[in-house]
Amino acid sequence: MSRSHIALVGKISGVCCFIFIVLCICFYKTIRAGFIEAQFNRANMYIQGDGNSQDFKKAREYLEQSAAAGSDNAQYMLGVMYEKGQGAPQDISKALEYYKQAAKKNHAKAEYALGTMYDHARGVPEDHAEAIKWYEKAAKQNNSSAEYALGYAYFKGIGIAKNIEKGMQYLQKSADNGNVKAIFYIGSLYYDGQSFPKNPKKAFPYFEKAAYKGNTDAQFYLGLMYANGIGVEQDYSKAIYWYEKSSKTHPTAAYNLAKMYKEGLGVEVNYNTAFELLKKAANGNNVQAQYGLANLYDLGDKIPQDSSKAAFWYEKAAKQGNIDAAYALGEMYLEGRGVGEDFTKGFQYLEQAAQNGNADAQLKIASIYFKGINVPIDHNKALEWYQKSAEQKNKVALYTLGNIYEQGLDVPKDISKAVKYYQEAAEGGDVDAQLKLASMYSTGTNVPVDYSKAIDFYQKAVNQSNVQAMLQLGQIYEQGKGTAQNYQKAFDIYSKGLSNHSPDLQYAVGLLYEKGLGVTKNIEQARTLFKQAAQQGLVSAQCAFAKIELNEHVKDPNVQVAMSYLQAAAKSEDPEAMFILGNLYLNGQHIEKDVKHAKDLLKLSCDKGFQNACQSLKLIH
Repeated sequence: MSRSHIALVGKISGVCCFIFIVLCICFYKTIRAGFIEAQFNRANMYIQGDGNSQDFKKAREYLEQSAAAGSDNAQYMLGVMYEKGQGAPQDISKALEYYKQAAKKNHAKAEYALGTMYDHARGVPEDHAEAIKWYEKAAKQNNSSAEYALGYAYFKGIGIAKNIEKGMQYLQKSADNGNVKAIFYIGSLYYDGQSFPKNPKKAFPYFEKAAYKGNTDAQFYLGLMYANGIGVEQDYSKAIYWYEKSSKTHPTAAYNLAKMYKEGLGVEVNYNTAFELLKKAANGNNVQAQYGLANLYDLGDKIPQDSSKAAFWYEKAAKQGNIDAAYALGEMYLEGRGVGEDFTKGFQYLEQAAQNGNADAQLKIASIYFKGINVPIDHNKALEWYQKSAEQKNKVALYTLGNIYEQGLDVPKDISKAVKYYQEAAEGGDVDAQLKLASMYSTGTNVPVDYSKAIDFYQKAVNQSNVQAMLQLGQIYEQGKGTAQNYQKAFDIYSKGLSNHSPDLQYAVGLLYEKGLGVTKNIEQARTLFKQAAQQGLVSAQCAFAKIELNEHVKDPNVQVAMSYLQAAAKSEDPEAMFILGNLYLNGQHIEKDVKHAKDLLKLSCDKGFQNACQSLKLIH
């Protein structure tokens, strides 16, 4: 073989060797890539539980092989597993190391994860600026979570200068990439009016999009908007739909849904469902539900009363700062209701509620100091707490302050202050204050007589179905005190209270029927009303009923009943009853004649100023 041939063969052999080496390298790389991918896929199967039982430990083992071979996906996944403690004890340092390995290879999810570690000081000191750096790297690769994080950071000025415009750009980009958090957050910005004018209509499509993607907060807001007609037409059935979706994990949605079932809004009233939802919300730590549930147990409202369960839920709510619950729990400890009686604990809860503005608790503490209940009497402290409660328009506190200043109880007597407090309480609907002022103005007690003001305050109390006010106002019109006499008005006012079965009002209306004043005369109706009042022990009605039974031509008179009522009234020293009964004894009418007893009764009646009895005594003598 010639030298040229030998050289050619050598060259060909060299090329072949080179090609062989390249092919071997390529084959190795392919094998290696296949191995890495196979290990990663196997790990993923164990994570997902596809074809195998879910096994994080085995998944971690395969991921470690894949990561060691250089897989950025495996490195990222190992970071996640160590951060969450899946397949191995939680190890934030290892998680951080794996995230860094993957991030060096521009793995977007790892870059975002690193950002969150710096943002929330997980394994590293808190460094918002460093977090922003990693978020920006991930965002450049269209990582929607990083885009959301950057948008939020720009909105709040965390780790970067506040920039609403840039923040909105990132949020919108994240939302366009399907990030549910971003979609919901944009909706909430429009709904709450954060950085933009409040615009529920603009918020609605964002909430709707997020809701359909399963965001329970968005589902809750859709329920809220439909229930209250905020930004959309009110639609209870749609509100129910979204509240039900959200209520599986959203306690406030469960609470609102409970209210709808209780009130029958968009559904039939169902107290059982409402109660179960309320319990669910309370167990989910919704403070309103905890207080509401405690209240149901406390009052026995549609469920058996259970003071111990009431105390349990009041305490839960009180620990979350609910001042109404703290007040209620304080009362329970003072009374030993559902819990062991404990004044110290009760007072502590009352103070917690009072210091945070609960007017009823302030009133209770004032009363404790004023009366010296388990504490030394301290009228100065009492006055301070009464005033705090009164500043919140607590009617009882206002009325009590009026009383204190009217009577000068450890304060200089001040009628103008008293009237001012009474007036505030009365205008706030306190019946006692309305009656007090009406009485003061009608009798001229500490104020000039003013029937027009008296009538006004009595009328306010009448509007609240107060029987005493009906009686007093009716008498003003019946007697024409400071106003034109008007029997019909008196009759109408008295009659309003008949459904309350007040014996005084029954007697007053009976008298008008008997005399035909303001109404057509009707003895039978008068007789019925007098009897109803007499049965309740009203002495004047007992006498009036007896008079009708004994003297009027009524249907089926019952002399025996009449005499028993007359004797009862006389025993109560009613002067007219003693006069009538005395005459009956004198004449032996309906009863055995007894002149001595007759004289005794007539004398007693006369001594009480009943002139007819005095005349009868003169005739006997």
